[in-house]
Amino acid sequence: MASKDTKKALAKASDKASAKAGTTQHTPAGGPVWKILSVGTTIIATKVATDLAQKGWKLATGRNVPVKGDFERERTRDVILFTALSSMAVAAARVAAERGAATYYRRSTGHLPKALEDDKVSPEDQKAARKVAKAKAKASAKSERALQKAIDKASGRR
Repeated sequence: MASKDTKKALAKASDKASAKAGTTQHTPAGGPVWKILSVGTTIIATKVATDLAQKGWKLATGRNVPVKGDFERERTRDVILFTALSSMAVAAARVAAERGAATYYRRSTGHLPKALEDDKVSPEDQKAARKVAKAKAKASAKSERALQKAIDKASGRR
């Protein structure tokens, strides 16, 4: 059991940490700036990834990009394969672009955009988490006692 001084020090440190975490300064222009930055980088990344996928397909196969509606000339497997590969390239580019934009925003302002910050955990959720942890600890202790009892019985100690 911790002493009163230790509990006070922990409470004081926790208060300082929560006060420090809650002091990020979000300016009114931050939201629109982040939206423009996020949308702009996503559009550019999507365009670049699409162009690279089309050029890569032409380079790898020597044929033009398959068109989804051209049923007479294009094989279904080519359409599906190109669609899957280009979709993966676009998704990866979008994720990389948004992460890069978030990193740039954080370096520029000193904090993440409000849209990307973690939600605060409510006191009810904290209480529920403590209850679950306590129940797990109790169940673990009970199973350890049962295991030790079985070991003792098997070894002939009891």
